[in-house]
Amino acid sequence: MKFKAVIENEGAGSNSQLMVLHVLQALQRLERASERKPAERRGIPATLVMKFSPDSFAFCHRGGADEGSQTWSHFQIGRLFREYRIESKRNNRIDLEAPIANLVHVFSSCASSDRTTLRLANGRDNRPILGFGFSLTGNVADHRVEQEVPVRVIAEQEAETIREPDLPEPEYQIELPPSLQRLRNVLDKMRAVTAQHVLVEATQDKLATGSSSSARASLRMVAESELVTIASTFPSLALVMEGKKNESPGRPVRLFLSLRRLAEVLAAFQQVAAEAHIVCVLEDRALVLYALLPQNMGSLISYVPVVTL
Repeated sequence: MKFKAVIENEGAGSNSQLMVLHVLQALQRLERASERKPAERRGIPATLVMKFSPDSFAFCHRGGADEGSQTWSHFQIGRLFREYRIESKRNNRIDLEAPIANLVHVFSSCASSDRTTLRLANGRDNRPILGFGFSLTGNVADHRVEQEVPVRVIAEQEAETIREPDLPEPEYQIELPPSLQRLRNVLDKMRAVTAQHVLVEATQDKLATGSSSSARASLRMVAESELVTIASTFPSLALVMEGKKNESPGRPVRLFLSLRRLAEVLAAFQQVAAEAHIVCVLEDRALVLYALLPQNMGSLISYVPVVTL
């Protein structure tokens, strides 16, 4: 089993290590906000899964995976890595489990480096590690830094179970406003009145006629507490038809979601300077939020399952 990759920054506005760091910080925030922390995990560092293959690289945060709450980040190999070599008996696939805090620390350290080398190896105790080598600029001379992240190599049988939820085509794909803060403000007000759940309703705008490229939709959020109901509508949002085979239905589609989970997902996604955010509404299944990373670097995807009231 062999793995080696090199990340290089290509000048201003193209800091690949910094982009990975922001994604990791978003995943770390979601981990800290997990609604359920099993007792057996107390005192055990929070981890994520890194999935490497010849043509793909992804992070998977499985907090609440038993309930369908998962967050994935996919990166374009050609965009992120300058060099990339992988060999294994699993058709050149390698899955690793690593502590989130360690990954955040090492990418914080190498974020300003022009070149970072990643290598799978055995550490001093002969246990597997993901080694990071990079140079930092000093006052007199650059100095070389070597850091290690302990990892667990995931066996093939377990690795095959770590995959994204198998979901049908969404009824609606809607591009959200450029700033997620507007949505967060609404959800924060809902949480302030101790609401536990939020109704999310997607519907086509009545003026949306003609070609699908000009179709618009509205996203409505409603939360109730014992004494008050809060509702807010975001109208005239762009309907995204890319990847869809069927038109969006001419009726509203509603989802009941955990208010806390949705608020935390939005807060985490704000840590990534995404070029666009797209929300997918799947009736009776889930709300899926996509963040498209800059420069076609990849995407950040979070699955928020419906709750049964």
